Amino acid sequence: MQIMSCKKGLLRVFIFLLISCIMVSMFTGCGGNNSTSNAYRSVSGAALDSQTLASNSNYELLWNNDGQTVILKSLKNGEYWSDILYDSFLEGSISVNGNSPISITVANTRTLKWDTFTSCSQIGDNGNVVCKKIDNGIRVTYFFNIYKIAVPVDYTLNEDSLTITVDSSKILEDGTDYKLVSVSIASWLCSAKNDAQNGSLFVPSGSGAIMYSAETPDGTRKYTGEVYGRDAARRNPLNLVDSEDIKLPVFGAYGNGKGIMGIIKQGAGSCEIEAQAGNSKLGYSNVDAIFYVRGYDEFSYVYQGKYQGITKRVNADISGQVLSVSYYTLYGDEADYNGMAEKYRSYLLEEGKLEDVQEDSNPYAVSMLGGTNITTSIFGIPNQKLVSLTTFTQAADIIGELEENIGIKPYVRMMGYGDNGVRAGSIAGGEKYSSVYGSRSELNSLLDLCQDTQLFFDYDIINFSKSSFGFSLNFDVAKTAILYKTEHFPVSPLRVNDKDNVYYIISRDKLSIAAEYALEKAKSYGINAVSFSSLGSTAFSDFSDDSYINKYGIEANLSDILETAETSGYKTAVADANIYAACESDILFDTATDNGDYDVLDLEIPFYQMVFHSYKTMYTNAVNLEDNTSLAIAKAAAYGMGLGYTLSYDYVYESDDLDEFQLYGTVYSDNADEIYEVLIENGYIELYSAVADAKEVRYEIDENGVSKSEFNNGKVVYVNQTKNTVNSPVGELEPYAFLVR
Repeated sequence: MQIMSCKKGLLRVFIFLLISCIMVSMFTGCGGNNSTSNAYRSVSGAALDSQTLASNSNYELLWNNDGQTVILKSLKNGEYWSDILYDSFLEGSISVNGNSPISITVANTRTLKWDTFTSCSQIGDNGNVVCKKIDNGIRVTYFFNIYKIAVPVDYTLNEDSLTITVDSSKILEDGTDYKLVSVSIASWLCSAKNDAQNGSLFVPSGSGAIMYSAETPDGTRKYTGEVYGRDAARRNPLNLVDSEDIKLPVFGAYGNGKGIMGIIKQGAGSCEIEAQAGNSKLGYSNVDAIFYVRGYDEFSYVYQGKYQGITKRVNADISGQVLSVSYYTLYGDEADYNGMAEKYRSYLLEEGKLEDVQEDSNPYAVSMLGGTNITTSIFGIPNQKLVSLTTFTQAADIIGELEENIGIKPYVRMMGYGDNGVRAGSIAGGEKYSSVYGSRSELNSLLDLCQDTQLFFDYDIINFSKSSFGFSLNFDVAKTAILYKTEHFPVSPLRVNDKDNVYYIISRDKLSIAAEYALEKAKSYGINAVSFSSLGSTAFSDFSDDSYINKYGIEANLSDILETAETSGYKTAVADANIYAACESDILFDTATDNGDYDVLDLEIPFYQMVFHSYKTMYTNAVNLEDNTSLAIAKAAAYGMGLGYTLSYDYVYESDDLDEFQLYGTVYSDNADEIYEVLIENGYIELYSAVADAKEVRYEIDENGVSKSEFNNGKVVYVNQTKNTVNSPVGELEPYAFLVR
């Protein structure tokens, strides 16, 4: 009996220990005592009563504990802004969207599915906030308990603005089941009531765009765009959309005589700008910044030979970047996109990013196309052969004739003079210029002809398809978030991948070396002006190095390259330029004059041009290749820009690049009369000369399609941007006509 009793006792002890282990395991898995699971809870702070956090001569920064919200209040007129819909909250709204200062997107580590959650939806058992006062502000840490993620956000009051910062190195997460992808901060700080007078959202798509806040039968209209464009290192499966990228890290909202704009000051390359207009459920429209704290790649998912969709995969670690936006308020006549352009221009000048210097004005610029490939056959085996579209001598002939007819020699960009013609080939087009373009003496004659203006030779130092001169397709290619090589294919009008023309993106640590290589090539030929078209418009990450995650540091990389070129005595040009490249260059080619024609965008505006006008010489995309050349010229007139043309001497009907590069529209002999007609007979030179050196301070367009552009030298340009004859403040205007007053 004693033996049986002992066995029962041991059994009870064993069961007790087993249950204890199970209970410990259960509590550990829920975040009870396990240090890893609780890592996201190790944040100092506490609940904070409602109070004034900071103040200066312009603003007060307030904390409202009931709404767990930060409020920016103007001391001049009593207006206030909040990171939630504060008025609705005071009226008793229980909306988890309207009452949420931030939202996060997480990736499920098992299913790879992404989901977005608001902070308000996590209140209670699912999450909470803790606060800590900091200099001139507050740090609020938002907990998402279900996903074991904590995001600290700093709100700091400045004399003229409110800065909101997320230091992603301080974000905490368990990471077992969910990984944090992105954070949307201050979701409602930039917002306008749907029924506000002139209620609008500003997004910097292309030249700039406005979304009206008014509700429409289409419901909520949504726009999202990556700052500096899509990450070029990311693969782009099934992309069927041509659009304009975001070049400027700025956005805003206005209505009822007040406005607010955000300037992304740190981490812009990791950011998307998202706008939602006409949200009938909440009665407000908003635009905000979404910061990606992890990079990602996407690819087509095929199962059993059938396309299943697009799969996204994030990289392992949070980037560690500091991400910040500063918000500036506007009132009265300044509370619209014109006031925002003025404010942003002033900011760039104050920060020393933009200098009050401009190249000599020139009403037009020409891009010469050098070469193209044709496919020949040798004993039935396909073979690509490089042939010229425009030799050095032919380029000189075109420039000379233009000068004789127009009376002004254009700025000239020599494009596609590499070892693969207009397509990506070796870095910078190879070590030497091919003999198909002409001899060294013929190049010297061309350079001599353009001594009094500028002849910019274009070098692609980002895209390459051939290993050569120290740049290898095996070792010097940028890596995606999942460490794949950045393999790309050119797309034809039919959107069919051309497997024979794959090209790659150079690794970030070789970018400056490639630039030095291009400058040495230019120097060896006596060239004193260089163009980096792809450099100005391409932002990309490289996950083979933690320093380059999420396009990080691309601004500094490219600014250093352009500054090096300038200090070495070169004039520089870029194309379709992001802000950091535009500020460092002398000439801006291929500057967008439209907003991408998204259905959700209501008004096209020249925000980009208003920021840079009189500081940078800007030229349009090739007007001779536009679907509506007359409209393209009319917009250029309204925006005060020089006209861009893309030309070639020969038409090569066997060209492999005929459709993709629209070579059928570039032949000079087909365009010469039209260039003369626009510049001379239609008076474009006179219009351009009247406004080229002045700032564009205000732009508006009426319901008839007549725009009015005001410049600070007193000139006003009226342009009919329609195909109809219309009445205007200066009388009847023919289709696409322009007039200076």
